[in-house]
Amino acid sequence: MSSPVIRKWPESRIRQFRRRLLSWYERHRRILPWRTQPTPYRVWVAEIMLQQTRVQTVLPYYTRFLERFPDPAALAAASEGDVLAHWAGLGYYRRARNLRQAAIGIVEQWQGRLPDTPERLASLPGVGRYTAAAILSIAFNQPQAAVDGNVRRIVRRLFGIAEAGEALTWELADSLLARRRARDFNQAFMELGALVCLPARPLCAVCPVRFLCHSGRRGCRPAVRRRSRPVQAGVEMFLLALACGEQIVIARQQNGGFIPGEWGLPGSTLRAAQQPLAAARRLARGILGRPPQLDLHAPVRHVITNRRILAHVCGASIKPPAPALAGAYAWAPQSSLVRIFTSSLFRKALAQVPALVGPQALLSSRTPLSR
Repeated sequence: MSSPVIRKWPESRIRQFRRRLLSWYERHRRILPWRTQPTPYRVWVAEIMLQQTRVQTVLPYYTRFLERFPDPAALAAASEGDVLAHWAGLGYYRRARNLRQAAIGIVEQWQGRLPDTPERLASLPGVGRYTAAAILSIAFNQPQAAVDGNVRRIVRRLFGIAEAGEALTWELADSLLARRRARDFNQAFMELGALVCLPARPLCAVCPVRFLCHSGRRGCRPAVRRRSRPVQAGVEMFLLALACGEQIVIARQQNGGFIPGEWGLPGSTLRAAQQPLAAARRLARGILGRPPQLDLHAPVRHVITNRRILAHVCGASIKPPAPALAGAYAWAPQSSLVRIFTSSLFRKALAQVPALVGPQALLSSRTPLSR
């Protein structure tokens, strides 16, 4: 299908749009940490965290992440487990892995400084066209249009387009860009979409550019194509809580698994018609070298990205001395589990077996590493 024919604005109208938008932004912008100190590293981390995540959700994680990893060198030197632990609760964990891998490349190739060209930025894991443009404009004030979901929606309404392809949207956004103030302009554009030009019910009455906007003047909005929500796959599994005094068995997780973190409780997904207690007994026998007396406890429900997890919890108390473990299993002090476990799924499971674990293993989400 061919792109619609759009009449671009005259320069006088574009100048008025820029002036109104920037004036509004100066009065109404939110005070955000990456705005007050827009260094390339801080802007990069913020943009990655903000992918598919709201600002208010990101803020506490951002502050904690920057305290632990203040620059690319610190991030590159950290283990994946440490990075995931400080990301825990924010979701979409591939973003954290990409950040760490990109930081390693930044240290190795560019002496720990983020590159300032679109080509080099786009070579980093997790950095696409929008993220590269956002970093270049906000951190380096380069004249780059940055089209995120907010900007895409505003452009459609400004020009009265129900649907617009990527190429046309970027072209129109670029035509409006205040090139000498790209940092402020792009953030103002995004802020307008976040605070005023809302997806379902835009606040046209308080919009600073209403009378320049096709939809605002006509009191209507172009149809917005609704994204279909990703289908959440159901996963049924079992988890083992094998305690011996103040210690508990932990398992090294496979790379690429859907549960984040390096360590977790032993367990496995269940096949159709497979009984959780029978499957748990087989795994426990393989870990300990003898069959323990397992009890089946209440299951827990958990959601990770696009998976809905039903986890059956099986627990057993092992009489001392604790048997030696080999391979992917180890004994860990219960007091260390909050630090070791990235996913709250495992803490939910332990909460079902209070007779086996102490309160130190069940600290609330207010503990920094358990968010």
